[in-house]
Amino acid sequence: MIQFQQAQIINKNMTDKKTEDLGAIIGIILVVIVLLVGAFYFINQRIEKSREFKAAMEQSSSTLSDEIVDIENTATSMNFDNLGNGIDNL
Repeated sequence: MIQFQQAQIINKNMTDKKTEDLGAIIGIILVVIVLLVGAFYFINQRIEKSREFKAAMEQSSSTLSDEIVDIENTATSMNFDNLGNGIDNL
């Protein structure tokens, strides 16, 4: 009878150990997934900023001319409709 009880205790301890190991593995997998999602998010943000920067550089490089016609065209292509919206918040 004592051996049977000892065997049950050993089996229970082994089962608990397997459950603990499984919990640790699941925790590690979740942490890795969260890190990967964060990495993809920041990479996507960096790519988007790079695209915006390139677009701004292309637009600014087209306005480097000294000719009056080019300056007038640049001035008329700019949007000044929302220029004073931030002043009200000050």
